[in-house]
Amino acid sequence: MPLYAYSCNSCDKEFETLVRSGDTPACPACGSVELTRQLSLIAKPASGGEAEPACAALGGGGCGASCPAFADCG
Repeated sequence: MPLYAYSCNSCDKEFETLVRSGDTPACPACGSVELTRQLSLIAKPASGGEAEPACAALGGGGCGASCPAFADCG
């Protein structure tokens, strides 16, 4: 389900919403379906440093050594 940014043609409210295939989004402020989809930019990945192991980000818990995401845990 993609996240799209819209601008309402009726009240000029700008908002983002998840849109399922075949759904028509509506403005949360006025309910209008007359919207203009805005250009969305993809965030640039953070630079520098090494990523910490997934277990460190989760506080060392999780599924343990049986999970490949926790292979770096000590």
